[in-house]
Amino acid sequence: MEWKIRLRKLLGKKRHTAHVVLVDQDRFLLVQEAVGGIRELWGLPGGGVKRNETAEEAAIREVKEETGLDVELLKELAVMEDKRRGNVRHVFLGKVTGGKLRIDRAEHMDARWMTIGDVKSIKNKLRGDWVIEAVSLT
Repeated sequence: MEWKIRLRKLLGKKRHTAHVVLVDQDRFLLVQEAVGGIRELWGLPGGGVKRNETAEEAAIREVKEETGLDVELLKELAVMEDKRRGNVRHVFLGKVTGGKLRIDRAEHMDARWMTIGDVKSIKNKLRGDWVIEAVSLT
């Protein structure tokens, strides 16, 4: 993984990811990662934007793959550049339009609806400060 980051920096290409802040009353949906260097950390549902795919399409696809939920994107909340990792996060506000919450245990350990207080209380267990920043934008 580290060599991919170094290669991207050399080539000047940035990896784009798309994430969705899903809100249910005063709660936000977070997923707990099951693999790699981010194992056990909590973040927003989302992932990499594929070639010939828009950030919006990726956000909708990733939420469906990771949570089983169908979503409608309401607006883009932020574009966050992570210079250390050489990537750009597109963060959207979305609402659930269908599906049933489920997770793929190979990719995630858990998924939970949390209040902003819950999110802040697990700050050291988040994928980064960007998660709190993203949910605070709603």
